[in-house]
Amino acid sequence: MAISWVIVYTFRPNTVTVHLYYFPIILSAWFFKAPGGIISGLLSGFLAGPFMMLEVTENVNQLTVAWIIRLLFFSSLGAFVGLLFHRLQAHQINMIQQNERIIEQTNMANTDSLTSIPNRRKFDQVLQEIVGELSHKTTSLIILDIDHFKQFNDSFGHPKGDECLIEVAKTIQSTLKRPTDFFARYGGEEFVVILPNTDQKGALKIAESIRKKVAQLNIPNPNSRTKPFVTISLGAETFDKFSNFRKEEILNRADQALYLAKSRGRNQVVQLTSS
Repeated sequence: MAISWVIVYTFRPNTVTVHLYYFPIILSAWFFKAPGGIISGLLSGFLAGPFMMLEVTENVNQLTVAWIIRLLFFSSLGAFVGLLFHRLQAHQINMIQQNERIIEQTNMANTDSLTSIPNRRKFDQVLQEIVGELSHKTTSLIILDIDHFKQFNDSFGHPKGDECLIEVAKTIQSTLKRPTDFFARYGGEEFVVILPNTDQKGALKIAESIRKKVAQLNIPNPNSRTKPFVTISLGAETFDKFSNFRKEEILNRADQALYLAKSRGRNQVVQLTSS
């Protein structure tokens, strides 16, 4: 700013340099933005006024009037520029805050409040998105259920049941290593996993790993008819051409595999293959 004023004052009375008076005003107002931009713009205009006056008049009788006119003009211009940048910055901040609120609300709507993983609504969206997009890729779906969870709640109460759900969800989440794997709470004690680009062998390996890690938690469930600790049953199905099936049919087939796992004694993986 000071350099601009020195340049203008040094090279006067060249009329081209008169326009350089605007630069310190705009630069100072922009640099300080809000609220200092208004004040800095006012001060820079106040200082630029006398320099402008020296450029346009040599008549002593006009000195006072010219000084006042130029001072008021440039100080007002500086204040206006500062106010303009202030409003622009405030608008940008407001837009950023609104976008953050929208993102937060969307995340809350798609997140299970207990386990902090995606909920059924988000799962339905993701499943719908990949139907038709992976027509040439093999995709696997796993539905799993905590065995005899009602008996667990009856033994320890619902608060402990919530803690169990959280612990199981964390364990399953940690088992899925790829960023493309999707895991959600489907409802109650039921969870779902989508495994893109995963064949039958890979799906079985992941499902068995999940089953074992949950069992290794050794969460007591003394009234379970399967084991004296928390176990899970899993139904896995692999689709060679995912787009050949409707979303409801995909879920029904995976749910059928889960039903077979339960009917065969629970704490196991049953896998179906569709093509």
